[in-house]
Amino acid sequence: MRWAFKTRDASPFACETCGDRDREARNCYNALDLSNDALAVSDYTDEVKAALSERNAKKVFTLGDMRLYECPLSYLSEDTRDIIQMVFLMDSTKRLLFSGEWGDQPAWLVEAYGIFLSESAAYIKEERD
Repeated sequence: MRWAFKTRDASPFACETCGDRDREARNCYNALDLSNDALAVSDYTDEVKAALSERNAKKVFTLGDMRLYECPLSYLSEDTRDIIQMVFLMDSTKRLLFSGEWGDQPAWLVEAYGIFLSESAAYIKEERD
């Protein structure tokens, strides 16, 4: 969600214009084979620092307190992008995915909407500061 708010107007990345050097520098599709902990870092543990150093990984993008060591376009799965799009659509139309109320929605959707609300509040606060 944080990525969606940061790039709402335009993404700084475009796969169709990336050359081989850019893809290598941005660790597209995790070519460096970093662990999940080393791909999206909010806590630089000794293990994470060692893995980043060993593989000569470079930070690609910062999202608040999280540092991404893979291009966000390959880091986010198609399912994740679909969920983000669905939550933004639900918010703009004020309609739920399934008929009924929140109790009739799947738990993953309720959780995703909660994350959206949290990130939305943080984004609005950041824009004001």
